[in-house]
Amino acid sequence: MGDLVRSYGKGLTAIFVGFVVLWILLMIVVPQITMIDRAFTYQDRGGETAMLAVEIDRAYAKRFQLEQQVQQAQNAADADTGLSAPSIGTPSIGAPSATAPSAGGLPQPSASAAADGQDDVEALEAEIAELTAQIRELEAQEDLSSGEAGMKAEYSLRNFTTMSGIHFQIFVMTLLYAFCVTILSFLICYPVAFVIATTTNRNRLALMMLGLVIPYAINELLRIFSWIMILEKNGILNSVLNFIGIVDIDAGEGIRFVASNGAVFTVMVYAYVLFMVFPIYNTIDTLDKNQIEAARDLGASAWKIHTRVVIPHAKPGIAVGSIMTFMLSAGSIAVPEIVGRGLHPDWFSQLIYRRFFEADAWNQGSAYSLALLVACIVFIFATMAIFKVGIRDIAR
Repeated sequence: MGDLVRSYGKGLTAIFVGFVVLWILLMIVVPQITMIDRAFTYQDRGGETAMLAVEIDRAYAKRFQLEQQVQQAQNAADADTGLSAPSIGTPSIGAPSATAPSAGGLPQPSASAAADGQDDVEALEAEIAELTAQIRELEAQEDLSSGEAGMKAEYSLRNFTTMSGIHFQIFVMTLLYAFCVTILSFLICYPVAFVIATTTNRNRLALMMLGLVIPYAINELLRIFSWIMILEKNGILNSVLNFIGIVDIDAGEGIRFVASNGAVFTVMVYAYVLFMVFPIYNTIDTLDKNQIEAARDLGASAWKIHTRVVIPHAKPGIAVGSIMTFMLSAGSIAVPEIVGRGLHPDWFSQLIYRRFFEADAWNQGSAYSLALLVACIVFIFATMAIFKVGIRDIAR
């Protein structure tokens, strides 16, 4: 704080600190408190008001469908009265014609067809009027019963304990999937980070950095869809296999790489690779390279150099990269939703999304979100314990 005051003065420092505090309160503290409150608030949706709300929603949906049918019938009637292009009718044998010949040989709608169409429209409008009256009556009943028999809310653990077996299985598998993505990211990113940190050629270093950063100038969704173009049954990868004669796309022999664990893991590793490679690179870059040379002079193998010298020094960066990759993977929605497209087992983040926006069960969605948050926090502390690093080491 003293450095900020000396650098920017008391006025700018106060404004900066105020904005930071406001951001923390509005973006972190208040949403988390609201989520925790909802997670432990159980709503009994079996009340009279809840049932009335369901009936009202169904009535509105049915009325909308009837209104669409009326609009279609009116459009068809307008077309029959001459809005469509005129054509000369050819009489058919054995079947009554819906049009009668008029002067000039142009077809005109018959009186019976027009009357039938008008009768259909009137019947639909009558049903719409009846539904409108029914909706008004149901809404009046809802207003009267809302104070007595609505959705009863009480503090309870039932939002957690009522989680179905399949949802709990998806929760566990999501954590396992995120852990697999973290391991794969480390195995791929550690060699890359080591090479970048130990290279002495500045031009090679610049090219490596550009190769890592440039793809991330593109929107994440576009990067995901580019992988769909590669992995789809008629995509680039199958086209290459078809070219070398392994599969025959024209005969339907393409391999569906999407909607599999391998495809989801591959896209996630690609999407979050920077969050693993840069923390590891930053810590290896601070290592005195003379220690590596000394280990080589003493006859240490490459394996011992990495396990005895490099990795122990890079533990804070590995911990930060693992934490960030795990949390991003566990909470990802776009990758499993787009790559899986219903053919791959759901991730827990997809269940949370559906609880909020499809099932309209915000309290249960908050409970699911809190469970995932707690699991991620446990992973953070477990990672810090395994790598024997503290907050100061990670911040450094």
